[in-house]
Amino acid sequence: MLELDEMWTFVGHKKRKTWLWLAVERSSRRIVAWVLGGRGRATARRLWRALPAEYRTGTWYFTDEWEAYQGVLPAGAHRPSPKGSGQTSIVEAINCSLRQKCAVLVRKSCSFSRCRTMHRIRIQLVIDEHNRQCHLKQTTSKTTL
Repeated sequence: MLELDEMWTFVGHKKRKTWLWLAVERSSRRIVAWVLGGRGRATARRLWRALPAEYRTGTWYFTDEWEAYQGVLPAGAHRPSPKGSGQTSIVEAINCSLRQKCAVLVRKSCSFSRCRTMHRIRIQLVIDEHNRQCHLKQTTSKTTL
C-alpha cells in the first residue's frame, strides 16, 4: 500500500511555489518515489512514472481528495480519502519530518534555495537519509526477533 501526498516549497521567492510530491510505502515508511513540479495532473503523471514497476500493480493508493490524482492512478486501486481520515497520516507525518530535517522545505525560513538544481539536491539528500534510517530500523527489528 502506498500513500501519496504533496507539499509546497519554493525556490527564490514564496511567490514561486513548487510542489514536492511523495509516494510512501505504508509498511516500511520508505519514500519510493518523489517529484518536484506544479500541483496539477501533469506532475501527478510524473510521480506515477517515477514509481518503481512493482508499485504500479497489485497495490492500493491512498491519497487526499486532490483532483490531480483522478485519471492518473488506476481507478480500481485508488482510495481518495478526506483530510483527517487517517488514510494519509504516514505520508503527512513524513512531510512534517522532512520539513524539520531540511531547512529549504520550511515555510517560513531564512534558508531557501536560489536555484532549482540545488533545491532538488538538498531534498534528495534528506530523502536518501530518511530511507537509510527506515532500512536500518527494519534490519535492526529483524535481528532482534
